[in-house]
Amino acid sequence: MLTVVVRAMHPRKVFRISRAARTEVSNVFLRIAADGVIGYGEAAPNAFYGESAADVRSRLEDARELVAGMEIETVEDIARIWHEAWCWFAPSRAAQCALDLALWDWLAKKQGISVCELAFAEQPKPVGSFCTIGISAQEEFAEKAAELQGFPFIKLKSDRRAELEPVRYLRESTGAAIAVDANCAWAEVDIAAVSREMANLGVVFLEQPLPPDADVAMAEKSLASELPVIADESCVVQGDIEHLTGRFAGFNIKLVKCGGLTPALAMLRRGRELGLRTMVGCMLESSLGIAAGCVVAQHSDYADLDGAWLLRDDPFAGPTLTKGMILPSGPGFGVRPAPGLFPEDS
Repeated sequence: MLTVVVRAMHPRKVFRISRAARTEVSNVFLRIAADGVIGYGEAAPNAFYGESAADVRSRLEDARELVAGMEIETVEDIARIWHEAWCWFAPSRAAQCALDLALWDWLAKKQGISVCELAFAEQPKPVGSFCTIGISAQEEFAEKAAELQGFPFIKLKSDRRAELEPVRYLRESTGAAIAVDANCAWAEVDIAAVSREMANLGVVFLEQPLPPDADVAMAEKSLASELPVIADESCVVQGDIEHLTGRFAGFNIKLVKCGGLTPALAMLRRGRELGLRTMVGCMLESSLGIAAGCVVAQHSDYADLDGAWLLRDDPFAGPTLTKGMILPSGPGFGVRPAPGLFPEDS
């Protein structure tokens, strides 16, 4: 029988992001154990999707009875539990994500293999990840750009001004592939003209120029864009993918948004079937959440998995982002909690 422990992470300091952005983040962690094997899961709730750490923790605590009675022997069992658990967790995809990750971690460890092997029957490969520079003053931007020297992929956050100067600065100072995330702010921007300038500067794609409620208009904008346009806020769960064709060239998969690794892998498969580009992204997550994202990244076109790199004190040790590269390793997700996070492990 599985035993369950839930921990709410004390606020973690965040760095390497704009001074105007959040300075702390609170996530929730789940520990399940049976047969001498421990699995860990993470929820990184985001207020944009109506999620909070307190609510996620409460839902996970309330689901103890459900989890304790689970029988898990195969990946198919995890998929079945994912569907059954929704009646407990709805509408919290973040809570569902925590349980789903813990089950994948536990089952892979029980079999003595990595989650990547469990999902794809193959050893994990290194993952190249975009690292993000937030909207910054000129001096701060230069400092951040210098910190990313030698990194292969850099993403720039943009606002309604759609400024080209940061892109020019990076192109002149680095050989990295550059992406631009408009964060839904380009309603008044001439996307055709700006994308043409950015394409000339070597930008590889644009992310979410318009808010989700403007997706119909996005079809015309995408046709006019000189660059592929990737959906983020417009694609949360698998059902959203069916509406992307003709409006976006691809979409961003975030495990905490869709409910875990199980639906993320399904989204990856569906995107491939429709000929859409895929990217796996993250919130401000520990190395646990990032390691889970690395599983999807094995077969995605892009990865944006710098969440743990942005934390000053990561509550999990595991695969680290070094010069823009992540090398997953070890059984399960290959992570271990910091001392004291789960006293039960002592």
